[in-house]
Amino acid sequence: MNELPNDEGQWAIVELMGHKVVAGRVCKSEMMGGPLLRVDVPATSAYPEYTQFYGTAAIYALTFVSEEVARRTAEHQQVNPVSVYVPELVTIEKFKEAQERWEEKISQLRKQLPQETPSWADDEEDIEEPPF
Repeated sequence: MNELPNDEGQWAIVELMGHKVVAGRVCKSEMMGGPLLRVDVPATSAYPEYTQFYGTAAIYALTFVSEEVARRTAEHQQVNPVSVYVPELVTIEKFKEAQERWEEKISQLRKQLPQETPSWADDEEDIEEPPF
């Protein structure tokens, strides 16, 4: 990570172990006694800008790109900067809102599925009853 500038940074797409992708301005940082990659993720339509730090062992790939490509990637990824699981903080209203959003997403995905019945589904005589 010695090639990264300390102050100004460069635009990049960072692929992390665990299949997480973040995009933003990257630079090296020294914290907790070791080198870290600092990623300043720009604001998206869903989340405000934020900064995260990653250890070198967590980084799978680092691709330097233009600012435009990094911003488009950040917008496409919509990475939630903080994911907290505290059931006591979730109101029934928030739960119902989330449930409605997921039901709508599932409905949209179902509409994208092929509408034809597969040919194998018509062959009922080929389906044997279980022996029990």
